[in-house]
Parts: sequence; C-alpha cells; structure tokens
Amino acid sequence: MSTVPLFGIAFGAVFAGVGIRVMTVGQRLRRHGVRVPGVVVGLRWSSSGDNGVYYPTLQFQTVQGSVVETESDLGSNPSPVRPGQQVMVLYDPERPQRARLDGVGGKGVLHSVLFLTVGVVILVVSLVAAVSSWL
Repeated sequence: MSTVPLFGIAFGAVFAGVGIRVMTVGQRLRRHGVRVPGVVVGLRWSSSGDNGVYYPTLQFQTVQGSVVETESDLGSNPSPVRPGQQVMVLYDPERPQRARLDGVGGKGVLHSVLFLTVGVVILVVSLVAAVSSWL
C-alpha cells in the first residue's frame, strides 16, 4: 500500500481536529466569554510558502482589573485590524489568555467550517484511496 493515502488520512484528521478545536473554543467564548474593550498591540505574520496570515496581539483589562496581553488563535489575510486600533475583545474568564476579537471573524465559525470541510474531504478521499488499494 502506498503511503500517500496514509499521509492524507493523517493530514485530513489533523485539519478536521483543528476545525473542531476552533469551533469548541468559539462556542465556549460565545457562552461564557466576557466582552471588554481592548487594543491591538501588534500583528504577527505567519507564512507557509507564498501564503500566510496575520495573528493579532490583543491587550485588554479583565473585569477583575488584570491587564492581559495575548495573541488570538485566529489569523486572517488581510488582517481586519491594525496595531493601535481599539477593538472589542471576547475572553474566557477562566483562562483570560484565551481571547479573540469580538465579531463575526472572532467567533471562528468560518475558520472551523473551512478546516472541517477541507479535513473531511481529504480524509474521505484518502480513505477511499486506501480501501481501493487494499482490494
């Protein structure tokens, strides 16, 4: 059996797993998150080959008064924000380091659907190829 279907199965499973994680963090933030004003203090560029995304670094004050600076786990290209921009932040009160921009993009719905869809398609195609090679 070729290693290509096995690689595809692993790759698809990882992509689907990332989609599930993004979705569950987004759901937790929507249910239990606290919305506060914050500021974008930086953007980190992360590239793979010719493509890449910007991850915003957010600074905000929790309702308990602690100042938190953390990087969002969701990136995009182009970035919807710029350093110095005032934004609304949604953070997990149990883990304030887990924070995202508040808004449609910050909820992670598009990211999770994209990762899940790509992961499931790659997984199914790879499983079909693996089964076909065994027959």
